[in-house]
Amino acid sequence: MSLTSLTFLIFCLIVFSIYFIVPKKFQWFILLVSSVFFLFYDNFNVSTVIQALVVLLSTYVYGRLIHKYRDTKKSKVILIIGIAIILGQLFALKYINLFLSTLNHISGHNFRNITTNSLVGISYYSLIMISYLIDIYRGTCKPQNNILKCALFMSYFPILTSGPFVRYGDMEDELYGEHKFSYKNMCSGLVRVLWGIFKILVISQRCGYFVDYVYENIVVYNGIYTIIAALLFTIQLYTNFSGSIDVIMGISEVLGIKLPENFNVPFFSKTITEFWRNWHITLGAWLRDYIFYPLLKSDIMQKLNKKCKKAFGKKIGKKVPLYLSMFIMWLLIGIWHGGAYTYIIGSGILQFIFIFFEDILAPVASKVNNKLGINDKTFSYKLYQVIRTYLLFSFAMIFFRAHSVKNAIDIISSIFVIWNPWILFDGKSLYTAGLDRPDFMVLIISIIVLFVVELLDRKGSVREKLFKQNIVFRWTILFSLIFSIIIFGCYGVGYDPAAFIYRQF
Repeated sequence: MSLTSLTFLIFCLIVFSIYFIVPKKFQWFILLVSSVFFLFYDNFNVSTVIQALVVLLSTYVYGRLIHKYRDTKKSKVILIIGIAIILGQLFALKYINLFLSTLNHISGHNFRNITTNSLVGISYYSLIMISYLIDIYRGTCKPQNNILKCALFMSYFPILTSGPFVRYGDMEDELYGEHKFSYKNMCSGLVRVLWGIFKILVISQRCGYFVDYVYENIVVYNGIYTIIAALLFTIQLYTNFSGSIDVIMGISEVLGIKLPENFNVPFFSKTITEFWRNWHITLGAWLRDYIFYPLLKSDIMQKLNKKCKKAFGKKIGKKVPLYLSMFIMWLLIGIWHGGAYTYIIGSGILQFIFIFFEDILAPVASKVNNKLGINDKTFSYKLYQVIRTYLLFSFAMIFFRAHSVKNAIDIISSIFVIWNPWILFDGKSLYTAGLDRPDFMVLIISIIVLFVVELLDRKGSVREKLFKQNIVFRWTILFSLIFSIIIFGCYGVGYDPAAFIYRQF
């Protein structure tokens, strides 16, 4: 069920109506029924039911056992078994073919791909339930004794398609508490939904037409075409992902349920490190708290730390386990994004390389700036940093979008080998790759609107500022947004409602 479909709109209206009509003590149960319906709407069969039950029962049973045997050696063993079951299912459904293809390449055998059928959001709810077990083990939360309430935490329908990652301790009161209807929440939430739909249908889908056309016809559309496609894919990815998050956050706001923010205007970041602090924030926090810090503090890393300090000195030695832990974390980020090497390279290894060199070259860059008399506090220098970060991220996303590693290398090669700048000025060539002149104008204006809104959002919520304006101005803006979606949105024939990029993760 697509977040921008009429079916989803009707579904949400029905959920809202029932949710606020029933006695408040039953509101959580309405959410559970709605979430189960959403979970199985597009994919109901024996296999998917078993998948959901395996994760639910494993989490519920092992969570209670971990709490029961807490402060004993049994609790750690139980935790490992519970995590192994969840990860085992995730591997079998999502990564088995990557494993087989790698095995074929190494061994020379010819293992055939296995057809798998996984539920929407499997990577999200798997990691969410793993964090639930770990939090119980750490004593930061208690297990949920009601298995149906545990099922709601696992399957809360807005977050299944694209997150954000939530933690049980933060969501317990939100999901199971009683919520009154709020006119303010409804207005604010629906405006956010509209803004999300605008980003998806007007910007992301339009970028997608050009990007798809170029990537599918790379022999003809190369050079400058591929540069534009790479730059537009980053915007497509962002507006697709953040737009779906806006829809999700808006729906939850109407329900009175607060979710953690997942973006903080990432395109104004001056480094890749800062960019990832503002992009998919909840995934970064999850990996930091459950992978990076535990790994860095592990006995193996502590022993490595001591050895490296002796071998390379204190200053350099302490960096080795830090970078190794960071590499493992980024490798896992790449693997999480999908069972293909393009994801592992684009959203994992390259991001680590960028951050690694940012860190080790920072002192060098500072000395160079001082010698050349460059003031790194000026607007021009900060603008250069922002543009550099955007270009680096866009370069990595070539691998993310490409069909294969070879395809990505061919695209990058064409950027440096083929030089055809005339397509920007001859008035026709650029408009043969999926978008005509009017579409390009709409796209450019929409992107400008996007960045202006995000720039304003850095200084406080644009929605809150909007609701403080007089009624004429307020409704002029809202109607402009609605009609922009109706007139310029890409939907209907040719629109793929299942094309949410992050839905597959």
